[in-house]
Amino acid sequence: MPVRLRHALPTVLLAGAVLISGCVGSDSDPKADRQATDSTTPAARPSTSTALPDGIVKIGTALPVSDGGWTVTLQGLERLQAVAGVPAGSSAYTARVTVANQRAQVATAPRTTVTARYGVLGRTAAEATDSSASSSRDEPQQVRPNGSVYRDVKLVLPDQAQGLPVTVTVEATEEGLAEPELLFFEGALPGDAAGSPAPQAPQGAPAGQSVAPLGQWNGQVSVGKVTVSGKSASRTGSLELSVVNRSGDPMSGLGTTLRILTGQELHLAATVRPVYGYRDAAIAPYRTATQTVSFRVPETAVGGPVTVEAVDAGGSKVTFEGTLG
Repeated sequence: MPVRLRHALPTVLLAGAVLISGCVGSDSDPKADRQATDSTTPAARPSTSTALPDGIVKIGTALPVSDGGWTVTLQGLERLQAVAGVPAGSSAYTARVTVANQRAQVATAPRTTVTARYGVLGRTAAEATDSSASSSRDEPQQVRPNGSVYRDVKLVLPDQAQGLPVTVTVEATEEGLAEPELLFFEGALPGDAAGSPAPQAPQGAPAGQSVAPLGQWNGQVSVGKVTVSGKSASRTGSLELSVVNRSGDPMSGLGTTLRILTGQELHLAATVRPVYGYRDAAIAPYRTATQTVSFRVPETAVGGPVTVEAVDAGGSKVTFEGTLG
């Protein structure tokens, strides 16, 4: 079930990773997952069945890694109460990643990193502030035979996300290896969905067209409309970049560089590459990833035309046009 994928380590440009708190110890009685998978299936998925596609399992399932030497389980997505730093209109949730030693000897547990995306567009769960987090979570953990270690993950999601599907990518990297094994878990966030999720939009703009309006799809990429905030020289533009994975294999991540060009003369205002912390987290089969991109806006360009060129890792380009703010 896990898949190996090589990752580059780009410079941090955007925050959007989950926070893994420093809770490490034995996990003799992990909480059972009580979440059901969402019954709404976006258009990018291979069918309208409620069954998950190959490569994604229900939260609470134990998946083997390192040729069966370990199992990794994600459990939880339980709502927390009174968590400091959570903005109004959002709630904090916790999940637990358990790594269990299936070998007959003491061994070093694989390192794990986590990215959670919610809804059909796969927006990234925000970071939860936790002053009790310890740097010990970064240290290699020795585990006895049949023992386990765990890490608690804290996520902040908007209340409008209640009841929506959450796809969690766990990257497990064995000691001495540079390539992680990719594990994908999915379940529904506790609560009732505020409304029916919008259908996934790859059916919008056809692939390969020369220019698409902002807010539509061009092939597997969509660039949202630009909003502007701030005043004078401190004006900031933001937009959403979405990348859909239409295949049954993981994608290496958004892997897309955006060139922001303003005015009829196409002045280069910014070049940005959205990533999650140090990694460009993989996109699960038949799922979409969306990340907010921010950049500095020239004051004279506000209200004028803007062109956004999206360049994927292979050098292919798609172009979007609209108005800046």
